[in-house]
Amino acid sequence: MSTRRIAQISIHDPEFVDPDCLAEGSMERALAHQGTEILPPWLFQGWRGESRKGRPAWPAPVLAKMLLLRWSRAGMSRNASVEEAKRNTTWRAALCLEMGSATPSERTLRDFERFMRQRHPDVGSSRYLAMHEHIVRFCLAACVVGDRAVWSTDSTPMWCYGAVQDTVRLLGDGLRSLGKVWARATKTSLAAVAEAWGLDLLVAKSTKGIFAIDWQDRDQRASVVTQLAAWVVDVVGRIRRELTSARRRLHKMLLRRCRNLLKVVRDDLTEDEKGRLVVARQVTSGRLVSVHDPQARHGRKSRSKTFNGFKAHVLGDVDSGLIVAAAVTPGNVHDGTPAPRLLRRAQSLCDGIEQLLADTAYGGARLRHVCQREFEVEVLAPPPAVNIPKGKLGRHHMDLDFETWTMTCHAGVATSSWTWAKSPDFPLSVRRFRWPKEACNDCHLRAACCGKKRGGHWVKLHPYERELRAAREDWKRPEVREQYRVRSQCERLVNQVTRHGGRQTRAFGLGAANLQVHLIVMRCNLGLLARKLAEQEGEARAA
Repeated sequence: MSTRRIAQISIHDPEFVDPDCLAEGSMERALAHQGTEILPPWLFQGWRGESRKGRPAWPAPVLAKMLLLRWSRAGMSRNASVEEAKRNTTWRAALCLEMGSATPSERTLRDFERFMRQRHPDVGSSRYLAMHEHIVRFCLAACVVGDRAVWSTDSTPMWCYGAVQDTVRLLGDGLRSLGKVWARATKTSLAAVAEAWGLDLLVAKSTKGIFAIDWQDRDQRASVVTQLAAWVVDVVGRIRRELTSARRRLHKMLLRRCRNLLKVVRDDLTEDEKGRLVVARQVTSGRLVSVHDPQARHGRKSRSKTFNGFKAHVLGDVDSGLIVAAAVTPGNVHDGTPAPRLLRRAQSLCDGIEQLLADTAYGGARLRHVCQREFEVEVLAPPPAVNIPKGKLGRHHMDLDFETWTMTCHAGVATSSWTWAKSPDFPLSVRRFRWPKEACNDCHLRAACCGKKRGGHWVKLHPYERELRAAREDWKRPEVREQYRVRSQCERLVNQVTRHGGRQTRAFGLGAANLQVHLIVMRCNLGLLARKLAEQEGEARAA
């Protein structure tokens, strides 16, 4: 029941119609009663309707509440959220709208989402990121995070919104999509564009349906792929030559779609023994998976589990469940790549982050080095596995003195002879140790150490060999293993994102995916804040 007296409540107020609509400890109650503190006006500086000129616009706090309520369950479309706001008493109470009054339209919500993705003039970052950081600070001020904070980070797959297509459909559907944009840019019909280009494919119902071939026949399939690639090159050249005749505001879109089609031809196709173009049977970094969602990529959660789309990364406290930093990257980005960026944001909001728990994907020596040097944070994660062929000996068990730079091989022969060499994986120079030929010729471990190579043996170090060896030594200690067992609770953070609609994006592009994940994270944090405020109110009443 609301804390306001009945005399203070209008008969059109949702709390008058249903006194129990705002449950104690719910996010809706916090938005209704502490909405001004949670969503202050400075967050939405520049929203339309602030000036006296022009027609009235929906207040930005109401629209921001709508965006948060949209992800209060498992996520819903904008149209579904508009309909929910019309009939749901709890939503109306949270939005501070009277019963029977109008609600924002789907177009207004779409415009407001575009506004929230813009850069805030005072903060310097996007508006939704400023809103997220403000809510995190509000949660910290309310003591949501206790004294036993355990900071951890993890990632989870996020399927893209666009349809995932094979190479033939990427080329065919990409051409049809490009033809539609060109028709709009030149103010002509798609049929006129198809006649001018001599491409019946543009008005066909499907890409594969226009080709009457046996798709199991390799020769016929190769002829179709070669024809599609030739059409792509011809159409892209024609558009670039005639670009000045199209509407100027569509130039960037046309050129971007041309680049995407050429990228498909370059990455997905190769010549066979007869000189024809066929689909390449190889792994290529950054291959497109959808012409409608070109920022999505092939990703891999494990050796056997793959996905298409993006990765959602979170960093937070596993004890309280507060998520202080989040990000979305293409699916082919390594899990540890955005970790320094998340850690920098987290340290700007929270004090006392000295250790970060993570899984094996974050256990690389480079990430440990960066976190320790730039943030003074220790990464507690399993070190990378040592993969040595059976019957061979590697450098990992050789003794290395970092003070004198002396390395001792498995046979006990020490050497201080080293030179600088380029690292194959990093843009750095590393030390390369060498043993003389006389010491290796008569060694009983020569077959396992040198193999069939002649002469002396050499070993190239890792660029971060010191951090790598220290991590492997620490991982052997039982107390470190026991401390790491808490990391399994990090799945709570990921589960919060996925169960509120973070498993799949609801719009095209990486920017929309970032906005969606941050709204979900804000909704989860507000749930923690609402329960904490209700607990504090209960303690105050008891006192």
